[in-house]
Parts: sequence; C-alpha cells; structure tokens
Amino acid sequence: MLQKIKRTAKKSINGVLGATGFEIVKKAPPVPAVAHNWEDVKQFIPFKETVENARAAGLSVGDYIDGKHNVAGSTHETHKQLVALGVFDGRIDRFCEIGPGSGRYLVKSLESAKPSHSEIYETAGDWANWLAQTYHVHALPTDGRSLASTPAHSIDLIQAHKVFTTINFITTCGYFIEIARVVKPGGWAVFDVMTEDCADPKTLELWLKTNRTGGSPYPAIMPMQFVMDFFEGHNFECVGSFLVPMKPGKARCIAFRRQK
Repeated sequence: MLQKIKRTAKKSINGVLGATGFEIVKKAPPVPAVAHNWEDVKQFIPFKETVENARAAGLSVGDYIDGKHNVAGSTHETHKQLVALGVFDGRIDRFCEIGPGSGRYLVKSLESAKPSHSEIYETAGDWANWLAQTYHVHALPTDGRSLASTPAHSIDLIQAHKVFTTINFITTCGYFIEIARVVKPGGWAVFDVMTEDCADPKTLELWLKTNRTGGSPYPAIMPMQFVMDFFEGHNFECVGSFLVPMKPGKARCIAFRRQK
C-alpha cells in the first residue's frame, strides 16, 4: 500500500513538474561490492581531493589530471587521433570502458559517439559512483579481471586507457579474451599498452629514477607482436596506432576493428 501511495504521489508531482522540464528520478545506485581486495586501487588518483582541486583551478577534472599527472592536452590529442582513424565515423549504439578512472577519456568518447547505452567497469568505487551519477553511465560490478555483466557480441566500441599499462600480463590477457568475446562484428577495440618501442634504455632509466613502481606491475610491458597476433587471431584488423604520453615515458594506443 505504501509503495502504491509513493508511486501515485511521484506521478502527480511529475505531472506538475513536466511543464518546467524537471521530473523526479531515482538516484543512481552505488556500484555493488564484489569479492576483490582492491590492492590495485591504492595508487589511483584520489577522488575527493582531485575533484575539489579541479574545481578550485577552474578546470574540468580531465584537464586538471592531464596537467598534474601526465601532459596537458594529451587526452584531447589521443581522442583527436582516434577520430582521425575513423573510430567514431559509424553508429556506436553500445559503448563500454574498462577502468575509466576519472572519466577523462570517457567524456570525450561519449560526446563523439552519443551511444544509447554506456557501461563502465571501474574498481575505484568513489570514481565509479561519481561517473554513474555525473554522466549517466551504468557502473557494473567488477572483479578486476573480467566483463562478466556484458553479453557476448553486444558492444560497438570498447576502450581502455592507462589500464593495461598498469596491470600484470596475465590479467591483461584475460581482458583481451573478454574484449574478443563482447565486441560485435564491425565493432571497435581501442586501448593503450606499453610496447617494446616504449621501453628504450633512456626511458627505462627515467622510470627507475621516478621510483614510482613500488613493487607493483606498473608500468607493464606488453609485446606488440603478441597483441597483433592475438587480435588478428580473433578476426580483428589493426586500423592504426600511435604513441601517447605516459609520464615519464610513453605508451602505444592501438585501434582494432572486428571484421564483419
């Protein structure tokens, strides 16, 4: 009876609010907890401090993070090159991002693709909930290694930026298998990896001097030939690749398209 009264009241209020362009909607639910110890989130960019500092600086969260943690404008430049490769030329109805973090790549992809359905897998719960409420994406429960909530052959574009450069080889391989499972024929897979050409002696020296690794797998090398062989073996074609900043070095962003 109480639920019926609430539904009737909500319908009546929305009828009045309709003329103003507003309505009562449910708040996005928090990301469900899953069995994972989240050791990997300890190095993540802090949520509250970052959002507050970006607001104080008069910058978007993405621009603030680019300037503080990477290279100013690098997110925009990465997206620009993906546009030039044709990633956003066709209809992208269903979109997925692995590890969007602060959402700086997510925002640009949503603006270009305008998908009817967008989902994310993010292990940092505070960022995931914020993205879900701010950008109306579906924050799916994640175990940090799979895309279990996404049906096979359902995604038009899946992306992962600054993810596979930070986790170990076997976990990345698991995600590759999941990407191959969920992408539609004709769909796109876009991600960056730290390939051999990103690990020259001078760059490795810079990584060691920064003392940022702390025993974690970051930064993680992924052989380019392995990546090419895997995706070509799953009926993907490499449309193009380019280097992107990953201070103090770089990574290689690759765009694959599944053959129809």
